[in-house]
Amino acid sequence: MKKLRLAALTSLVAMAATSAFASNEMYVLGGVAIDNSDIGGEFTFGSQIVQSNWYIESSLLLINANDKYGYTNNPAITVEQDLDSLLVSVAPMYKHNINNNFAIYGKLGAYHIKSEIKSTYGDGRSSKSSTVNFGATYGIGAEYKSPTPIFGHSQFLARVGYDWYEFRSGDAWHNRDSTFGIQGGFTF
Repeated sequence: MKKLRLAALTSLVAMAATSAFASNEMYVLGGVAIDNSDIGGEFTFGSQIVQSNWYIESSLLLINANDKYGYTNNPAITVEQDLDSLLVSVAPMYKHNINNNFAIYGKLGAYHIKSEIKSTYGDGRSSKSSTVNFGATYGIGAEYKSPTPIFGHSQFLARVGYDWYEFRSGDAWHNRDSTFGIQGGFTF
């Protein structure tokens, strides 16, 4: 977990330093991400690359999922699972400006996820485990930027989009998950 935090902090500092020296637009967003029926928090920090339509961004996704199921094993056993996941991604992104206020974007990058799983069985037993995975992420979406600054030079920025996560299971890249996100924040 310490390596994950260090990697996230390093990517944020690198983006901030690059943007500060080149006078590029930076932004911070916060909002929700919906994965099937689970809702989590999503936070994004991004920076324009050399005053172009290219950006680099890092996202942090926190999702908690609860599941209850049963199976027959003579006698039937019920299982309740609590899953806490922390996902950090870094992705280059291309924005196409439709006009001064609206843009569409596409991104492709990599992510790292750590999940803590707590299982409670109907007969009173419990267990804890954790998984770590990595993979590719890609996404599409649309953004709205306010026409005038809200305070100082900062403009309001709102985003909706889909992100997909491909991850490895065994020797094949065949597992996929996706989230629908709604975020709001500011440029600076």
